[in-house]
Amino acid sequence: MELSFAKCESIVNSLPIGFYTGRRVEVGLSETEPTSYYSPMEDKIMVSYPIIAHRLKQVANGCDEEEAVRSMLYHEVSHAILTPSPEVLENDFTVNCFEDERIETVLRHYFHGVDFRKQLLDIHGGHIPEAKNAQQAFFNAVRFGTGSANIQKDIKKLLEKSAEINRATGWYGKSGYGSYGTYEYRDDIRALYKKIARAFKDDPESFNAPNSKGKQQEMDGIRQNQKNPSEGEGEGEETTAKIPGEDEGEESNEAYKGEPHEIEMSEEDVKRMVGACLSSKPNLDDYQCQKLDEFQKTAEMIIGNFNKRNSGGSGINAYSGVFNPRAVVRKDYRFFDRTMTTNGNNKFGTCHLNLIIDCSGSFERNVPLTNGILAVLTEIERKNRNFTMDVAFINHEFHLCQNVKERQMTAWGGNAIPDNMKEILMKLQKPQTCNYNIILFDGDAICQNYTGKNCNKLFSVFDMKQTTLITDPDNEIYMNPPFTSTKVVVTQEYTDKLIDNIIRALTIAFG
Repeated sequence: MELSFAKCESIVNSLPIGFYTGRRVEVGLSETEPTSYYSPMEDKIMVSYPIIAHRLKQVANGCDEEEAVRSMLYHEVSHAILTPSPEVLENDFTVNCFEDERIETVLRHYFHGVDFRKQLLDIHGGHIPEAKNAQQAFFNAVRFGTGSANIQKDIKKLLEKSAEINRATGWYGKSGYGSYGTYEYRDDIRALYKKIARAFKDDPESFNAPNSKGKQQEMDGIRQNQKNPSEGEGEGEETTAKIPGEDEGEESNEAYKGEPHEIEMSEEDVKRMVGACLSSKPNLDDYQCQKLDEFQKTAEMIIGNFNKRNSGGSGINAYSGVFNPRAVVRKDYRFFDRTMTTNGNNKFGTCHLNLIIDCSGSFERNVPLTNGILAVLTEIERKNRNFTMDVAFINHEFHLCQNVKERQMTAWGGNAIPDNMKEILMKLQKPQTCNYNIILFDGDAICQNYTGKNCNKLFSVFDMKQTTLITDPDNEIYMNPPFTSTKVVVTQEYTDKLIDNIIRALTIAFG
């Protein structure tokens, strides 16, 4: 079945996503994105057209086109809401396969007019594919319920254990170390794969669809006996017939072609989880949410008061009448330079904030609140044309976010400062504006490649005006001689000090 981008987009635009998310969330269709995702910085779900178009080519003509597209679209929307970061999946077939089943199981009854199981069968020509190797056996067991009853019990247990994992779940859980996170989830899937691979080696046929009429009748008979009294029993009495291996701990290699997997989650629980996932502050406690709200109110008040003071004809919203030829070259519609404000110390009337934040593995616990801070700043930037920012993450690599959606950090790896850090910092300073830099390291900033005096020289690039360095005590050894231009904050309360110093920077620029 072929599907044009225009047709797919028209169906996307008709989806009542707001009904399922509990609030209005924009949904877009991308011709280029390889995966579907939710961008909290844009508050937008982006669905991958290439994935949908590729899968629909496997669906035979004659199937209900709109039903097929709607099921695939909601599958992709489910990924955007529930699937953790790409680093977790790592293009691993087994992890991706189980993740497909998990999101469909959690949301199987949530979307109206969607039949994920029928869609899966349509993609595979209406039948269970033959398991010729361990990977295909794993696929059939997870997606079609083949294999022994004990294998299916293991699959169901893992589905229940991982049900509430979502895009905001970190490597070590929702609230830091000690809870079930994506690292353990991935390892559990790989352990399940090894178990299924051993079972496939012992009994490969159990992972295929019944290939004989007698075997299918045997399974049908077992199911029928569960519903009706067997011969010789009294009318209305319950039968004791069971699916082989059904009792806890009972070993059985008997094949069981089960129904779609089910887990116990109410519609209210699902809706609560979906709503929490689609927010700028998922999985934060009440104290952290309050802290973010106070931060946003304070920042908006500072900029709002500045805008009021400079709203006159000669203030920030006026133009000097000086023609700027560079604006014409870059096809800017504002061909005249803005006047500089005379109210306050900031002669430019604008502020550019550069944030360079440590994203090494030890920062994991601080990631949710830091992402909340970045979401607040992104919203402020969207509302206020006189405030801009650049965000960069640094671990053993330096990554400058090229767009808004990249301002979502994950923590992993070690630390290193690039040799050209000074050059990078200089390029981040914007002309004709008040620049302020905030750099945050939660541990040793140079744990790779350098030792001794080389570290001091490399670290000294952060000693510059209009800059705050928030650092763990580990980095004090690199500040010799002591910094003279940068404000140095030695602490382990990283997010608290990050908020304080962002407010300080805004006060300097707009106070």
